[in-house]
Amino acid sequence: MRLIIDYPWYFAVLCLLLGVAYAWFMYRVGRRRGEGMSTKLRILLSVLRTVSVTMIAMLLLGPLVRRESALREKPIIITLEDDSRSVVLCGDSTYYRGPFREELSALAADLGGDYEVHRYRYGSELNDSDDDSTLYMDDYTDMSGAIDEIAQRYYHRNIGALILTGDGIFNHGSSPVSSAAKASIPIYTVAMGDTTVYPDAAIVDVRCNRVVHKGNSFPMDVTMTASKLGGRGSTLVVKCDGRRVFSKDIKYDGQDYSASETAVLEAEREGIHTYTVELVAVDGERSVVNNRRTVTVEVIDSRRKVAIIHAVPHPDVAAIRAAVESNIDCEADVFLARDFKGKATDYSLLVLHQLPCKVREADIDIAKLLSSGVPVLFVLGSQSDIARFNALHTGLEIISRIDRQNEATALADRNFTYFSADNDDVEAFESFPPLTTPFGEYRMSGNSQSLFTARIGNVNSRQPLVAMTQSGNRRNAFIAGEGLWRWRMADYQRSGSHSHFDRMVSKVMTFIALQPGDRHLMVQSQRRYSPDQSVIIEAQLYNDNFESVNNVDVKLTLRGDSIRGEKDYLFGRNASGYTLNIGPQPAGVYSYEATARLGAEKYTATGSFVVERLDLEAVNTVADHAVMRTIAGTTGGEMVEAHDVGRLSDMLHNRDDLHTIIYRDTRYTDLLNVPLLFVLIIVLLSVEWVVRKYNGEV
Repeated sequence: MRLIIDYPWYFAVLCLLLGVAYAWFMYRVGRRRGEGMSTKLRILLSVLRTVSVTMIAMLLLGPLVRRESALREKPIIITLEDDSRSVVLCGDSTYYRGPFREELSALAADLGGDYEVHRYRYGSELNDSDDDSTLYMDDYTDMSGAIDEIAQRYYHRNIGALILTGDGIFNHGSSPVSSAAKASIPIYTVAMGDTTVYPDAAIVDVRCNRVVHKGNSFPMDVTMTASKLGGRGSTLVVKCDGRRVFSKDIKYDGQDYSASETAVLEAEREGIHTYTVELVAVDGERSVVNNRRTVTVEVIDSRRKVAIIHAVPHPDVAAIRAAVESNIDCEADVFLARDFKGKATDYSLLVLHQLPCKVREADIDIAKLLSSGVPVLFVLGSQSDIARFNALHTGLEIISRIDRQNEATALADRNFTYFSADNDDVEAFESFPPLTTPFGEYRMSGNSQSLFTARIGNVNSRQPLVAMTQSGNRRNAFIAGEGLWRWRMADYQRSGSHSHFDRMVSKVMTFIALQPGDRHLMVQSQRRYSPDQSVIIEAQLYNDNFESVNNVDVKLTLRGDSIRGEKDYLFGRNASGYTLNIGPQPAGVYSYEATARLGAEKYTATGSFVVERLDLEAVNTVADHAVMRTIAGTTGGEMVEAHDVGRLSDMLHNRDDLHTIIYRDTRYTDLLNVPLLFVLIIVLLSVEWVVRKYNGEV
C-alpha cells in the first residue's frame, strides 16, 4: 500500500506544521484559560488536536492509496452437454438418463480440485440449469450457437478446455466445425447416440404456401427419405383436418432412398386448416415418429366483387371487365345504369363509366351509391354530364364553359407515392394512343395524387389523367378520358399480351378498395408460433378522427384447441398502442376477439394463429460421430465414446498448457472514500472536547 498525492512532498510537512501550530496557539498561547489542567493533560490534548488537524489538512490535498494484489485464476474447464431429444431417441436412452449423467458429475468433481469447472447444457439455446426434469427435452440442436456464446462469455478468460457432448446431429445454426475453429479453444468431444443405420423412413421437409386463396389450387412439396427399405413400398397420405385429400403409393428404390413428391390440393373452405402428411409405416421400421409432419395453411376469401355500371354500351366497358377478371381474386358484374337494382354494399368497388350521363335513359341515383361508402372509380368521357359530376363533390372538379374534348396521352407523374408502378408498365402507358378527355380546368381537392397527367400535343398540361383522392377514410379514383380499349389493344400490339394494362388497372382498383381507417380497432399477431415461443399480440385503437388513442381498456378473448371454453385477457398500454403477452401456448389452432369501448361505440377485431411443433429432432436419429471427431481434431482435442467419458480426466491432467494465471491487480482508492478516517477524526475531536469539558475549559 502506498500513499500518493499530486502535490510536492513538503506539503505533507506543511500539514503537520499546521496541526502543531494550531495546537500551540490553542494550548500554549491560551494556557491561561487552561490553568486548571496539568501539563501532561495539556500535552495530551495538544497531540490530539495536532493529529486531527493534520489529518483534515491531508484530506484536503486529495491523496490516493495505491493497493497492489495478486489474483490467481485457475484454468477453466467448461462442459457443454447436449440436451436435445435426439440423444434419447436411440436404444441407450436409459444409460444417458442415468449412469452417463453420474459419470459426467464424477468427472466434474474430479477436475474441480485442480481446475474451475463450469457446466452448461445446450439445445436451442445455452443454459446452466441443473434441473433433470427437463433433461433431453429440447426440440432443436444449435451446436454452433452454443460454442459461439461460450467463446463470447469467456473472452480473455483462462479457458483450459471445452468438453462437448453430443451425437453430432444439429438442425439449427451454422456448421459447428467452423464455430469451433474460430473459438480457438481445445475441445474434447464425447460421442453419444447410435451410428447404426436401421430400417427407417422419414418425411424430411414439407413446403407449401401458408396462405392461399379460397377456390384456388396450391402445391405441397414433400421430401422423403428411406434407409434399408429397398424394394419395399408405402403410401404417402395427406389429410386436411382429418379428411384424406391426397394419397399416392411410394416405391423405395434402393437401400438409400430420397425423393420429392408434389400433391396438388384444393383450398375449399375459409379458415386455418391443419394438414397432416404421413408415410404409412412399414414393418420393421425403427421409429415411426419421423413418418409424420404437420403444417397449417390459412385459406382466405379475398375475392373482390366489382360492379361496372355504364351509361351506354361502350368498348371501354369490355376492356375494364377483362382487366378486372384477369385478376383471379376479382370478379366483375356489368350493368347498364337503368338495369342496376342491386345494393352497392354487395360490392368491393364500383366503376361508373361516363356517369352522371347526358343521356336521360341512363339516369341513376349516384349520390345514393356514394353514400354507401363503397369506393368508386369514375371514368369520364364525351357522354359525361360534367355539371352534375361536379355537384357530387367527389374530389375532382372540372370547370368548363364549353362542351369540347381534348386528345391527351399519358405522362407519368414522378411524385406519385400511393403505390409503386413498374417502370415497364409506366413506359408502356406513355406510349399508348391518346384518350378523349373533357376540356376544362381540373381542380383536385383533399389528399390527391396523379398517377398520369395529360400531355396535350407536346405540352404537359399538368391536369390529371389517372388520379386518386383520399379524404379521411374514403378513396376514389378517376380516369379523365375514354378510349381505354385502345390502350388495351395497343398493349397487345406492343408486347403480345395485355399484362401492362391489366396490371395497372388492378393496382388502381386494389388501392382504392383497401379503405384506410375502416376499422377503429386493429389487432396484429404472427400467423404461427412454436410451443416454446411467447405469443405476443399488438393492437391499435383510433378515434373518429383516426388518431391513435390508448386511454381505454382493450380486452381479448382467446379460444383454442387446448382451452376449455375461452380465456379473457387485458392488453397492456404502451406509447404506440397496446401489447399483450400471453406466454407460450400448447400446440393447436387458436382464434381471438378483441373488444374496446370508445365513448358510446364498441369496436371489435378478430384474428387467429396456430401453434405447431416441428419435430426436427425425430427426422434424423443416426448419430454423426464424424462431426464430433472433426471438431476435436480441428481444435487440438480428442474424441472419446460416451462410455469412456472418465478418460477425459487423465487427458486433461496430462496437458502441460493448463496453468494457473497470476494477475497483478492495482487499485487506487481516494482517502476521502475511507469511512474509518472520518470516524477516527470524530473520535479524536470528541475525546478532546470531553476532556476539556470535564476540566471546565468549554
